[in-house]
Amino acid sequence: MNRKNKFAIAAALVVALAALAVWRIEAVSTRILTTQYKQPGDALHVPISADVQTGAQIAKLGGCASCHGDDLSGRIAYRGTFGTVLVAPNLTTLSKRLDAQQLATIIRYGIKPDGTAIIGMPSAAFMRLSDSDMAALILYLRSLPEKPGVTAKTKWGFGGRTWLTIGLTPVAPKLVKPQNRGPVMTPSQPRALAHYLTQTYCSACHGPNLQGGREFHSPDLREAITHYSPAQFTHFFTTGEAIKGHDTGPMTHQIKTRFRHFTPAEISAIYAYLTTPAPADKDAK
Repeated sequence: MNRKNKFAIAAALVVALAALAVWRIEAVSTRILTTQYKQPGDALHVPISADVQTGAQIAKLGGCASCHGDDLSGRIAYRGTFGTVLVAPNLTTLSKRLDAQQLATIIRYGIKPDGTAIIGMPSAAFMRLSDSDMAALILYLRSLPEKPGVTAKTKWGFGGRTWLTIGLTPVAPKLVKPQNRGPVMTPSQPRALAHYLTQTYCSACHGPNLQGGREFHSPDLREAITHYSPAQFTHFFTTGEAIKGHDTGPMTHQIKTRFRHFTPAEISAIYAYLTTPAPADKDAK
């Protein structure tokens, strides 16, 4: 076989393998996008009768605006290469079109009413919300005046489908752990409340035991807080400025956009909880 024929065969083989890879990416990503998950029967155990202010606070603490826009009327959350466009929907209209159970299932489990998965929704964190806080959040969303908002539609291009296929794009229902489901009512006793708040809003980065993690290079919170007095900690969680007035990067950003909305009582409870750990935090649930 001459050199020219060998090159032609090699080129044909490369083309065939590329075509096979493209076919597989298309097939696997389509399966992921069309898989239907079982609708949970425990999405919400309380009526929608909380107050709007509590719901507004939860929306801010949960970072809803980071994907859905400052007015929650939706926006393009991600625009990737090869035609992928991920759109966070208009919550001012969606919240009124769906019933409370459907909304709670979307937020908490990452499952749409048709059973398919939501891609990129931080449901694993929202799973920890209490039913009473979930009810308050839904009430708040429904209180917002309807706005025209985003008109773009989510599109899955080759790049996005590749990320889906190799598992680098979060498929919300697959990340949810039902054992982390929040309580029916938000705790009122300070230590129990602090345990609930840190599990709901801190554990995603710092881990369920709050000892930090490699993924986000996050510190052990119980160790880090030893460097702060109550006043310094309150200042940090109010302004995002650490002890020496410096920007701590991701945490400063989280405080300025989300955690500054903790109430003074909640910040105080969190400080006390982290500085005086009990032998078994399960008793604080």
